[in-house]
Amino acid sequence: MESKSNKEKIITHIKNIIGIIIKYLKYSIIDGIIIGAVNYLFMLYMEMPWKIGISILMGITNLIPSVGPVAGAIVGGVVLAFYDIKQALWFLAFTAILQTIDGLIIKPKLFGDSFGISGVWMLIAMIVGGGVFGVLGIIFVVPVVAIVKYLIKNVYLPYKHKDDFKKD
Repeated sequence: MESKSNKEKIITHIKNIIGIIIKYLKYSIIDGIIIGAVNYLFMLYMEMPWKIGISILMGITNLIPSVGPVAGAIVGGVVLAFYDIKQALWFLAFTAILQTIDGLIIKPKLFGDSFGISGVWMLIAMIVGGGVFGVLGIIFVVPVVAIVKYLIKNVYLPYKHKDDFKKD
């Protein structure tokens, strides 16, 4: 059986990398939906106004790492402050807790499991990516780590092992 040509291998790798990026976008949207839904349930329990609008805003802004949840919280807090300052403060406190849980548990678990990378390594990658490249590092660290893992496993290691056999 003849092995794939280099062109076919490259096309396969490109398709797989595009698949990783699409999976990242899909799980980002799932994370946003989770945050929006949990936010809605909290606001429903607390009998806050603008539950649907603010929860949708929180889910959408959650797609933008670091800056997005803060922007959503500020807008939601300001809107609620026009109705009741206590509810605005409860909302901001809950948002801080929810975003902490999202950043430390939900995202690393969701993205790490879906890409075969442990949650701990994803958390470390997010911290390093954010520290080195700021917001862009946090935004792109998950697909970059997944792509690097894919390339090591499917391009570098098979190539390295092929060279090891030639030396014998």
